[in-house]
Amino acid sequence: MNKNIDKLVSTKEKVLFFIVCCLSLVTLFLQVLLTAYYATMMKIDPTPVVSMTILLWPLVSGLILNGIFIGYLGQNSVRVSRVQFADIYEIAEDYSKKLDLKKTPKVYIMQHGGVLNAFATRFLYGDIVVIFSDILELAYAQGEDAVRFIIAHELAHVNRKHMSKSLIVFWGLIIPFIGSAYSRACETTCDNIAAYLSDKNPVNGLLVLLAGKKLYSKVKIDIFLQEAEKEKGFWSWLSEIRSSHPNLSTRIRNVSKTKKIISVM
Repeated sequence: MNKNIDKLVSTKEKVLFFIVCCLSLVTLFLQVLLTAYYATMMKIDPTPVVSMTILLWPLVSGLILNGIFIGYLGQNSVRVSRVQFADIYEIAEDYSKKLDLKKTPKVYIMQHGGVLNAFATRFLYGDIVVIFSDILELAYAQGEDAVRFIIAHELAHVNRKHMSKSLIVFWGLIIPFIGSAYSRACETTCDNIAAYLSDKNPVNGLLVLLAGKKLYSKVKIDIFLQEAEKEKGFWSWLSEIRSSHPNLSTRIRNVSKTKKIISVM
C-alpha cells in the first residue's frame, strides 16, 4: 500500500517543499539579522528580542488561536465514534489503517452555514478532521462516494504530515505565490491518494464542491471541462496562482487521469 501511495505524491510537492524550506531558512536568517540590528541600534539586548519576535511570537500566537478553535470544536460539534455516526467512523478507521496512521484521527461534524467542505488540523495531542454537516448530508441522501473521497483527502493530509511541515516552513509559506504553489501541490497529492482509496467514483467528491449536494449528479463533466478550457486565460491563471487550492476544473482533470493510472497499478 505505502509503495503505491508514494507513487501518488505530486512531484511538485517534493520540489516545492525543498524550495520552501530553503526560503524559510533564508527568510528566518534575514529576520534575525534585521531584528538584531534594530535592537542594537536602540541599545537593547538583541537575544530576548529576537527570541520573542522571531521564534516565540508565531509559535505562541498560533498555539493560542488553534487552542481556542479546538475548545470551540469540542463544545459546538459532534464527535464521530463507534456509537455516534458509526458508519463515518468506520470509513475513517478503514482509511487510517490503509494509510498506516498510528491511530485514527478524531473526526468532528460541524455545521458551517451550508459550506460543503472538510479540513484537517493538528493540536498538541493529535490530528483532527472536521467535516461540515452539509457534505455529510449528501452521503446519506445520495450515497457515500463524495464523503469517502473527502474523508480520504483529509486523512491524506495527515499521512503526509502537511500540518506539521507547515509549522516547520512557516516563514517560507508566507512568501507570495511560493506558499500557495506548495499548498496547491499538497492538495493535488491528497486528491491523488483519495482517488486511490475511493472505491467508486472519486470525481463525485469534487463535483459536490462544484455544484452543490443537490445538483452535482446533473453535471456533465465533459461539457464542464470543455467550457472551462474555453474560459482559460490570464485572469483564470492569476486567480489560480494566488489560491491555496487548484481550480476545480484542474482538480477534476487530475483525478480523472489519476484514476486511469491507478487502474493499471
